[in-house]
Amino acid sequence: MRAIAIATFVALVGYAACQHINHTVPAPRYRFDLDTPPEKRWDNIVKDWDKKMLQKFIIETFRDYLPPVVVPLLETVARAADPLIPSPYRQEMEGFARATDVKLADVIALNLEYEFMTFCTSIVAQDANGKIWHGRNMDYGFVDVLRNMTIIADVTKGGKVIYTGTTFIGFSGMLTGMRPNGFTITVDARGDSGSKTDWWKNVLEAFNALFLGGASFSSYLPREVFESETNFHDALHKLATRQIIAPVYYIIGGVKAGEGAVVTRDRVKARDVWLLDPNNGTWFLVETNYDHWLPPPKSDDRRDPAVKHMNAIGQSKISGKTIYEVMSTPPVLRSATVYTFVGSAADPSSYATYVRYVFLPTLQPWPESSEDASL
Repeated sequence: MRAIAIATFVALVGYAACQHINHTVPAPRYRFDLDTPPEKRWDNIVKDWDKKMLQKFIIETFRDYLPPVVVPLLETVARAADPLIPSPYRQEMEGFARATDVKLADVIALNLEYEFMTFCTSIVAQDANGKIWHGRNMDYGFVDVLRNMTIIADVTKGGKVIYTGTTFIGFSGMLTGMRPNGFTITVDARGDSGSKTDWWKNVLEAFNALFLGGASFSSYLPREVFESETNFHDALHKLATRQIIAPVYYIIGGVKAGEGAVVTRDRVKARDVWLLDPNNGTWFLVETNYDHWLPPPKSDDRRDPAVKHMNAIGQSKISGKTIYEVMSTPPVLRSATVYTFVGSAADPSSYATYVRYVFLPTLQPWPESSEDASL
């Protein structure tokens, strides 16, 4: 039955792409068992997907999107990074490569791509009852491929769900997730670190940080936090202080009134921690890909329309449904939007991810450069 559901999911997304219509499909859901040996954790998922289709998706993503001159360079970096990737992520990648008959270097390179290509919008907000809601649009350059590789993973240990995340098949990091009754985290690229034209230069810098030791992949840190921390404040501290390989924004929401923050990260530590302050009127935070204290670039301003829409709704009417409406309104919703997530850690059953197909010919599908963003 699951295989039929996957086939239907892919067919529906493909149909929407061919018909150039707006379409929304719930992401398929899987169990990702931490008690299973790392090299076998992807087997339960990969078996439901056509191996040749996955190979095609990976090759298209890795080969067709990159400038030809970059491909051998990135493969070289990936091979060199292999022994530096910590357990269990390295074994998970090895297992995925084995299960799909894809070169390990390509799997590692693909994981490096995912670290830098997240042009996104995240919102954390407190409703009138003090409940914290979290939403995000995940935007990528190779959107048509990733719509077919998006899944929800219920990560289990000892037979219990430790956390739930939205990810891509073969990606060991976690860019969207929830620790039930604890906190939610989303990750957005920071400024030029995610630009389509220059991101691969950041890969080389990130590899250097990894080689020097002590740094975590930006997307691995949320996994570590989900697995080790149980409350908002401890999670926030770890997100703000652990050394990472790339500058990003960590957006985090908790379960109590006032528990919401945007952590602006440099590689070594936090540059800024922006907190919810509902008692003084700051009942929501909107983060895209630019420092919140600076104006967004005119070529890629999703922040101001999202803020305007949130204020128009008002705190008395904010909910998962109304945040989804904000995420579904252009230019917050874009041609490059892969999926929309909405949820509240205080209500684990609210976790939802919808794969989006949007045909918005009047919108720029992807920012060619973010050079006009001052950092």
